[in-house]
Amino acid sequence: MVPAIRAFVRGLLDGSPRTSDAELVVSELAANSLRHTISGAPGGEVSVTVALRPGWVRIAVTDAGAGAWQQPAGAVDAVSEYGRGLFIVEQTADKVGHDITKSGQTMWAEFTWDVES
Repeated sequence: MVPAIRAFVRGLLDGSPRTSDAELVVSELAANSLRHTISGAPGGEVSVTVALRPGWVRIAVTDAGAGAWQQPAGAVDAVSEYGRGLFIVEQTADKVGHDITKSGQTMWAEFTWDVES
């Protein structure tokens, strides 16, 4: 699913200078949803929403997670196999957030760029 999600975002942001950043972030968010929540189990669901306007995009990944999320804090272990994803998201996106919903949680990231007039 993650490659398909990346392709979806890449297609929507074609020509944006932030396409690569958005692809990286949506990959991390989707992979976390599939790996760390019941959404990754058989029959589970993950949804991706993209809101786009000139010079701005918000990508949201919603899953059935319990909502136990913490912002990355402190140094990241450079040799650990896991634990860098949310740090990468926070460092790459312009703004990151987490919302708890009735059916789970949504992680979102926003990106901005200059638009030529």
